[in-house]
Amino acid sequence: MPCSLVLGVNGQDGSYLAEALLRRGHQVVGVGRNTASRYIVPSSQFRYVDLDLRDGAALGRLASEVAPDFAFHFAAVHGSAGFQYEPVVGDMFATNVVALHVLLEHARLSSKPVRVVYAGSSKIFPNPLEGVIDETTPARATCLYSIGKIAARDLIMQYRALHKVAATNLILFNHESSRRPLQFLLPTIANGILRAKTDPAFRLKVQTLDFRIDWAAADEFADLSVEIATRTDVDEFVLASGVTHHARAIVHGLFQQYGLDGETCIIEALARRDPGPEFRVSLERLEKAVGRKPVKSVPDIVADMVSAADASLSRGVA
Repeated sequence: MPCSLVLGVNGQDGSYLAEALLRRGHQVVGVGRNTASRYIVPSSQFRYVDLDLRDGAALGRLASEVAPDFAFHFAAVHGSAGFQYEPVVGDMFATNVVALHVLLEHARLSSKPVRVVYAGSSKIFPNPLEGVIDETTPARATCLYSIGKIAARDLIMQYRALHKVAATNLILFNHESSRRPLQFLLPTIANGILRAKTDPAFRLKVQTLDFRIDWAAADEFADLSVEIATRTDVDEFVLASGVTHHARAIVHGLFQQYGLDGETCIIEALARRDPGPEFRVSLERLEKAVGRKPVKSVPDIVADMVSAADASLSRGVA
């Protein structure tokens, strides 16, 4: 039975990843900052470890103890658009970059093969995105977070080239679920739909919807990440839906599906402007390697979010 170590198991991505691994019969050791597992109940197949990833020595000892076949770094110090990384830059680099180095070193020195998979970010590509985006698109840092993700990507390429470590960087575009915090836009939209359904006077305030975006489902990304880890040894994959939206068009369409008028319900703080150039994410490498790509649409994702929020609200009232 394969054993997988999952960093960030209490987060959106790590929790879905652990669930996907458990479905495939893996023994999973999940690492988080909280004292208890948030989404997955410990069992004979799942063990939870409370560990601060800023403590590289402790992470190294855990990796040696667990001796995983697969090590997934899905933890991150990460915020929504506009988040200021300057006050937390030390924590961010320790978690997002140095902890990856610990896993790569463990894989380099391990007596058995270890497959390392890292959750990278499309933030390595500077805005505005334009044309076809894929694994060959040049990276350029535009914030401290993207500097960290580029450093992590470079670490993976270095360890592959010099030490033959089987490691993969995943360039993740926007991916959402009911487990995403409300400060992110799509959960805010889903919550706004639910509130507007019950309160005709409610108005959802956002900065702007004049941008282009590729939105996918977090659980699909997690499932594909397992497929990539277990079926390939490729240095990098882009993960996205492959469908680009003008945010206002898709968001207003979502409100309309629930019998609501987006023009009335949504207030944008900024004046309307050009949403920027067209772009499309190519998933050719992914489809060639694993034979499939994400299929959930944005309405599917938001429907799941609205249902989850409604159920949570009902439990609270009860």
